[in-house]
Amino acid sequence: MEVACVLIPESSLADPLEAGELTERLLRRLEGIGAAVESERVGRAFFAVDGLRRMHGGGSAGVVEAARRVSGGEARIGTGRTRFDAWLAASGWERPVGVGALAGWLGLGGRETDGLLEILRRLGIETLEELAALPADRVADRFGPPGLRALRLARGEEGPLRPRRPHEELVAEVELPDGAAGAQLERALELLVDRLLGDPRRRGRTLLGLRLGARLAAGGGWSVDQGLGRPSASARVLRAVLGPRLETLPGPATALRLRALGLGPPATDQLELAAPGAEDRRGRLGAAIREVRTAQGADSLLEVIPLDPASRLPERRAILTPTADR
Repeated sequence: MEVACVLIPESSLADPLEAGELTERLLRRLEGIGAAVESERVGRAFFAVDGLRRMHGGGSAGVVEAARRVSGGEARIGTGRTRFDAWLAASGWERPVGVGALAGWLGLGGRETDGLLEILRRLGIETLEELAALPADRVADRFGPPGLRALRLARGEEGPLRPRRPHEELVAEVELPDGAAGAQLERALELLVDRLLGDPRRRGRTLLGLRLGARLAAGGGWSVDQGLGRPSASARVLRAVLGPRLETLPGPATALRLRALGLGPPATDQLELAAPGAEDRRGRLGAAIREVRTAQGADSLLEVIPLDPASRLPERRAILTPTADR
């Protein structure tokens, strides 16, 4: 199998909020040329070249050119037998590759990185080829798990690609009053959750993960990914898991943004162990809301969300948002 790696330059990833959005746009563009994309780190994407050759001229060069065309002029692209090989090519490492490449790939930091590389060099092991020739038991005894990971990489031992499932872009954003904090941020989060769940493109499907981001008043951005543990379309659950994240904001924000990172099965497909009275009523209310919205449109049912009750501007005191499924 031949793997391609697409890298966004580090200079474009300085802003965490924009870095996440830039990576998402890259993944969608690569999916647009037929690639099944894996991305577990911002600014980095992998896909298998083999199945795309006939679509793009019959060779790997055509696939790479198509990826370069949709990725933008600054993105770097390389190919290889494994993710690591492709990343080395995209990063510009020349053969033979020095062991210093391990630090950038493994993401090791501080003493752990320095210790591993220093001992390897002290033993006269300067290249990945020399590392690959070492017995696994000796590497495990001397370096532990980090050393074994490095050995597997040097030997080209990797698991299969794990492409994400392409999904429609679901994102909601709200502008914040100057100096918004506390209850105002919580209200804005409620609004974002309701807008995301009320988006007709969701088609009743559950969410698998979320990315909460903010544009900071002092400049720059902030972003954090939040897994849900299990698929959910409950506004109460989403607010509960995202609420504590607001406390980690590094400063006042001028805007909040919420993006769905994956869509799961429809909410109606989830099994319930019990349905007490309140839950049963909530379920009937949700079914009624969905029925009205299907017949009359997404904006047929709206609710008032208090945003900044103390504001002198009436339009900032409250906002109308589509009623979310209950």
